[in-house]
Amino acid sequence: MKTGSMNMVESEDILKRQRQALKDELSIFAHLQSSSTGGHENVLKLLGAITTMITDFCLLTEYCECGSMDRFLQEKWKNGDFEDELVVEGNENEQIWKIQRDSDWGDNYQSRREKGLITTSDLLWFALQIARAMQFLAAMNVIHRDIAVRNVLLKLDYTLKVADFGLSRKLKENDDAYYIGNKETALPIRYIAPESLKAHRFAITSEYWAFAVVVWELFTFAEKQPYSVEFDSYENNVEFFEFLVEHLSSGHRLLIPNNVPQQM
Repeated sequence: MKTGSMNMVESEDILKRQRQALKDELSIFAHLQSSSTGGHENVLKLLGAITTMITDFCLLTEYCECGSMDRFLQEKWKNGDFEDELVVEGNENEQIWKIQRDSDWGDNYQSRREKGLITTSDLLWFALQIARAMQFLAAMNVIHRDIAVRNVLLKLDYTLKVADFGLSRKLKENDDAYYIGNKETALPIRYIAPESLKAHRFAITSEYWAFAVVVWELFTFAEKQPYSVEFDSYENNVEFFEFLVEHLSSGHRLLIPNNVPQQM
C-alpha cells in the first residue's frame, strides 16, 4: 500500500494490526516451545522478544543462512543447478534411479553438495522435513494456514524451518477441532482446501491439502504460483477466487511436475 497517501489514522490502524499479528505469532511460538521437546528441529525457533515498547515490538528468531525456500529453488533452477536422479528406461517408460545404474552416484553426494547442486533426493528430503514439521504442529493442535515454500527457511546444512505463524491458530479442545476464520482476514487461497474455501472452516486435516500444494511447489522450483497457468488459459473473465472454486469443484487438480517420482 502507498503509505504516503494515508492519513495518520489509517497509518496507525495498519501498524496496530501488524503489531497484533506479531503478538499472535509470539503466542504460537511460545505454545510450540512449551512442548516437552522444547519445539521441533524443523520449526523456526524463537530466541527472544521485545514486548514492553509498543513502537519497538519485535521477535528474534534463529538465523537461516540460505533464506526462503522459494528464492533458493528459483535460483537453483535458473542456474541449472538441479540434477534429476530419475532415468526413463524401456518401452514402458519405467522410472529408475541413477544409483541403480551408477554405483558411484551415492558416493559422489558430497562433491555435488560442494558444487551447489541439488537433486531429486534433496527435494524429497525437503518434503519430508516439512511433513515432520506439520506433524508436530498437528500434535500441538496448531493449524498453520499459510504453509508455502515462501514461508519455509533453509539453513546451510539443508535443514528446513517452517516459519511465519501470523495466520496460525491454536485449536481449542472443545471446538470439534475446527477453527472458524475471520472473513476480513486475507488468506492464501491457492493453498487452501476446497471445503475451507467455501465454508471458511479450518481443521488439522485442511493442512493435508496445503502440504500437497507445497510438494508441487518444491518439484516445480517455485517458478510459478499454483494454478497460475490454468488461470491464464481460462476463457471466462472472472476473479481468481471464482475460477479456483469452480476449477477445483469440477475435479481439476494441479498438473503433476515432470521431476516427481512415480511413487509420489
